[in-house]
Order: sequence, then structure tokens, then C-alpha cells
Amino acid sequence: MTKIRKEGTVFIDRIYEWFDRRSKFWASISLLTLASVIAMHVFIIFLTEINHQIMQEIGPLVIPLLLLFVFSIFWRGSIQTFLSLAGTITVYAGMFYVYARASGLETLPPIITNKLGVGKIVASSSTETVANFYFLVGMLALILCIVISLNPSFFRAKGTRVRPSYPVWSSKEAQEKMELGTNIVMLVPVAGLLSSTERYLVAKYKYIVVMIGRTIYFVSPEDWVPEGSIVIRDKESGSLLGIPKIGDGFNVW
Repeated sequence: MTKIRKEGTVFIDRIYEWFDRRSKFWASISLLTLASVIAMHVFIIFLTEINHQIMQEIGPLVIPLLLLFVFSIFWRGSIQTFLSLAGTITVYAGMFYVYARASGLETLPPIITNKLGVGKIVASSSTETVANFYFLVGMLALILCIVISLNPSFFRAKGTRVRPSYPVWSSKEAQEKMELGTNIVMLVPVAGLLSSTERYLVAKYKYIVVMIGRTIYFVSPEDWVPEGSIVIRDKESGSLLGIPKIGDGFNVW
């Protein structure tokens, strides 16, 4: 199980690093797909005034755009993943699903209620109003998703602890540069500095915070560090500090 867990961890890290190296490219894709969906929505509104059947023909073209948006932004964090999925589903509902449902209810009789013996016809909400509401809510979710991705600090609550920017430790690159007062530097696995419980919990971290010598580093849980290094923990809870593999989108501890 440990070997399978490590292989899965490495696979996830590789996926994130592949996307992260092309961060600007995927940001451009997200913006372009969002603009394309908006333009297509305006195009559909204009054409449906001429031919109502055009909506059914354009529908399959919108689905790939929405899926491309999700693919271009899901890797940035759990919040972005949720907003992109919820937003795309709601946008699609506003553009097509509401109209498809309404077309099947056109033949139903009006709803009549009787209160205190007085008959009253209840007019249902306009199909266009409901569809536009779904589309607007979905677009707000997608726009919020992009804003959080490009500027996470904009939505950070006051008093939120910001993650410090520590250097990333690499045992291969830094071993020769470290001067710890001895000519021989003994390296130990990071797991050897953790308790038995922490060894299971550390799998969710990409980096944890470790003091090596007099400098604090972000260290991969699978790396090696000089003997005598100290794992830094939260003063109140005693839990590990570091960067989770699946971020929350707000760049915090």
C-alpha cells in the first residue's frame, strides 16, 4: 500500500508540475474559452429570433468549450475545481437545458389554485427569465474562478495567515553548499523526523516546513535532510506546517 501511495503521489506531482510550467498558457485558454462561451450565447440569442431550431444545432459546440475551461483550470486548487464544474453545469442549463425542459411543458394546462373559494391562475416564470438567471449565475462562478486563480490574495479574509515564501530544499543541490560546522554531513530521511501518526498524514503535503541549520526550508516529505534538522509544527495544535498537494486556492497554511 505504501508503494502504491508513493506512486500515486509522484503521479499527481508530475501532473501539477506539467500544468504549472505552462501556467500562462492555461490562463489564456481559460480566458479565451470564457469569452467564446459569452460570444456564442449572444450569437444564439440573435439567431433564435430567426430560427428556434438553431439552438439544438449549436448545443454540441458549447460542450467542448465548457469542458476545455474545466480542464484548463481544475489543477489550480479545490475551490477552482468546484467553481468551474458548478459554473459550467449552470451555464449549460441556462443556455440549453431550461429551454429543452420548457419545450416539453408547452402543452400542459395552466396551474390553477383555489384559496378561500376564489379561483386564481398562477402564471409560471418566463422561460427566458429562468434561463438567463441560470446563465448569469454560472458566468459569475466562472469569472470568480478565474479571478481566484489569477489573484488569490484578492479574496483573502482579513487576519488570514499568509504562507511564507521559504526556499525549497533539495538534498542533491544543497548538500555541498551547506556549512554546518563539520566536513561530513549525515543525511536522514524526512520520515525519520516524524511520529508514526505524522508519517501517514504527511502524504497529503507537497512540502513541509523544516529548519535546517539556521534556515527554514520547504522540504519534500520524500527528501533527505541533514541530521539534526527540526520539523516545525503549529504552536497551538502541534500539526505539521506546509503546502498541501491540493491547495484551497487562497495560498494559506
